[in-house]
Amino acid sequence: MAGVPVLGPNRQQSGRVAFLTVEPPPDQPPPPGSGEAAREAARRGRGARSVTAQAILDAAVQQALALGGGEFKIEQVLIDSGASSSSLYHHFGSREKLFMAVQDELYLKLALSEDTRRLDAAFASGSSEEFFAYIEQQIRRIVTDPENLTVRRARLNMVAEAIQRPELAAELVRFQSIMFDVICSIFDDAKRRALINPDLDSVAYVAWFHGMTLGRTLTEMSFEDTERWIAVAVPAAIAPLRIPQ
Repeated sequence: MAGVPVLGPNRQQSGRVAFLTVEPPPDQPPPPGSGEAAREAARRGRGARSVTAQAILDAAVQQALALGGGEFKIEQVLIDSGASSSSLYHHFGSREKLFMAVQDELYLKLALSEDTRRLDAAFASGSSEEFFAYIEQQIRRIVTDPENLTVRRARLNMVAEAIQRPELAAELVRFQSIMFDVICSIFDDAKRRALINPDLDSVAYVAWFHGMTLGRTLTEMSFEDTERWIAVAVPAAIAPLRIPQ
């Protein structure tokens, strides 16, 4: 789970389904209410790239993974992609915008492409308690998985870059909106199936949830007891989801 901002109008409407057991044929859309459907929505939100632009982005992503911190060297990106500097600036506009695209790609790869079963577990929850257990599991994963720590730090870098460079803010909003659409579909689906509070503001909840988990990145060096943090975070996250009695 993950992001902030205004959502686009085309949010997926999810129905209740079980875990996927087979991949849908390539000429058919994935079933709604599944991790694969959410991932497909994210792909559509990012839009298509030309072969050259994708080659440049892939080269930059590979360097970022090798160097750490989302960094890359333009000269090496051009060599690895076989592209010219004019092509790079034609497709991305600036090094900073390529940096944002790299962070976008890295985050979405980890959050969605790596394992859509994480999303399927939410759509397959059969009771409120199962859904709450899913939320607890995601909070624990987000703040204890070493790979996710790298992602959270990269996202803070994205925000810092956007604050310092207003021209990048629109790209950050677009990226976060894609993620919000995906995550909100989980809660909208749970509301339709009467698993959580029907009056929950899904958008506001996801914005708060993202701020809470991302904020852990700012405090974990000075407050290292993650279990104590989780003991406070989990009840706080579940309380708004409970159906009023």
